Amino acid sequence: MLRNRRKVLRDGAILLTAGALAACTSPRRETDTAASGSIAWEYGVDGGVRGLRYAAGGVVVQTDAGLAGVTAKSGREAWRLPITTHGISTRSCAWGSTLVVCGTEPDADVQRAVAVEVASGERKWTFDAPAGVELEGVFGVRDQLLYLIATGSGKGGREVWAVDLRDKSVRWQVPCENAELFVPEPDSPLYTCDQGALSALDPAIGATLWSRPGDLGARATLGSGLVAGAVLATDGAHTVSGLDPKTGAALWNTPALPYPADTVFGSADAYYLCDGAKLHAMRPGGEAQPLWSLTLSDTGETAGAAGYSATGAFYLLTARTLRAIDARTSKIRWMQSIPDRSGSEVPFAVGDAHCYAESADGASVVAFVR
Repeated sequence: MLRNRRKVLRDGAILLTAGALAACTSPRRETDTAASGSIAWEYGVDGGVRGLRYAAGGVVVQTDAGLAGVTAKSGREAWRLPITTHGISTRSCAWGSTLVVCGTEPDADVQRAVAVEVASGERKWTFDAPAGVELEGVFGVRDQLLYLIATGSGKGGREVWAVDLRDKSVRWQVPCENAELFVPEPDSPLYTCDQGALSALDPAIGATLWSRPGDLGARATLGSGLVAGAVLATDGAHTVSGLDPKTGAALWNTPALPYPADTVFGSADAYYLCDGAKLHAMRPGGEAQPLWSLTLSDTGETAGAAGYSATGAFYLLTARTLRAIDARTSKIRWMQSIPDRSGSEVPFAVGDAHCYAESADGASVVAFVR
C-alpha cells in the first residue's frame, strides 16, 4: 500500500469516486446572474450525486437510477437512461458528441460499453462483453479503437482491451495490474501506473514500450495529459520528474523540494503541489522555486485535495471549500461550499461557461459561473 499522504491526485474528470446514485427528482432553481462564482442553476437529486461528466455542451449526472443528461446552459433535464456504471467521473470518456460509459442495462445479461449522445440520450452503439467478463471502465478512443479495462476474461486477471469499433472485435488484450488506464494526446502511448511502476503501451498492438519502476509513492498525473510535453511523475516524497513520453527517460528532475511532493496536479504548461497548508504553482523543469504560493490553511488541514486546471484558472476542492484561483496571479476569484469530505471524493466537472459540483448538502448538482 502507498504510504500515508503519498498519492498524486489528477484533474479533469479523474479524482472523483464512483458509487450508487439516486434518481433526479428534487426541484431545481435557475438564476440569470452572470457574476463569477454565482449559482447559474441547480439540478436536484435524491440520495446524492455519485458522478459528473461534462461533454458536448451537456452534463451527465450519475444517480442510483442510472444516468441523466442535463443541459449545461439551463440545467434542464433532457433524458434518463437506466445504466448502472462503476463511475462516470473517472471511468468514462468523451468521444465527439457522445459519452462512452460501461456497465449494465436491464435488457442485457452481460456488461456492455455504450456510447450515449449527450444532447439527446440516444444510444449510438454498444459493445457487449463476453459472458462472465466485467468491464471496469472505458478510458479513451483513438483511430476507431476503444480502450477499456476488463476482468474475468478467462485468464484470471485484469486486462487492457482495445476494441475495434468498426466490427466490435477485440483487437488486442494485455495483462494490467492497475484498474486505471490513461489515454492522453493522440500521438502519445497509453499509460498504466501500478504501485510506482509506470508503463507505456503501444496503442496499436498493446506491446510495452517502456516501464519505469519506482518508489511505492510514485504516481503520474496522466489524467490531465502531458505537462509541457512530459509525463509528470513524483517519488511521493520531495522530487518531481518530467519523463519523455516515448522512452520514459527523465527529461528533468527537481532538486529535493522543501515541501512534500505527494499531492500533485498537472496542467498544460504548469503543475501544482498541495502540501497541506499551501498550494504551489510550479514551472515544469528542474527548478525548486514556485511561480507563486497560496496559503490555504494555517493548520495544514487540507488533506485529500482535488485540483482541476482550465483556461487560466485552477479549481481546488479541499476543506469543504471550492476555490477558483487565477492561475497566473494566485488570486482567489471566488469560493463556494462543498460537501464535508475529502475533495477527491466530491463529484466535480468543468465546462465552457460553468463548473459543476455536488452541493454542500448533497441534494443537487450546482452550476457555478466560471
